[in-house]
Amino acid sequence: MTTPEIYREQSPLSEKDCFVVFDRRKSSFTFPVHVHPEYELNFVEGAPGAERIIGDSVETIADRDLVLIANPELKHAWKDGACTSSNIHEITVQFHASLIEQYLDKNQFRSVRQLFARAARGVCFGPSTTVLPSG
Repeated sequence: MTTPEIYREQSPLSEKDCFVVFDRRKSSFTFPVHVHPEYELNFVEGAPGAERIIGDSVETIADRDLVLIANPELKHAWKDGACTSSNIHEITVQFHASLIEQYLDKNQFRSVRQLFARAARGVCFGPSTTVLPSG
């Protein structure tokens, strides 16, 4: 089995930025296997059947998907898979590790510290997390 080439993504996030937000509408949802030094929170809506690849995990996503990646060497990608939607909404927030790491040793951030430790391998939030409020 051949290992796919890993793309090193260059984020527009500068040292003077806290974070960068990408809000995209797409007709397909394929992004190659890549890594980047920034942490990433990625929300996808309207791409049921697409595949999310994080590390060695490959999963088919539902209509909504939310993942947090907090590891500069964690390979991740998305592929159309069985997705037939042409109205896909993706919101990606990238931020420097230093934005959150400065608080992780504080008592009030204990649960956040645990979340980011797990996010070093990628964290997928459950469907109840991505439910939109009615109204």
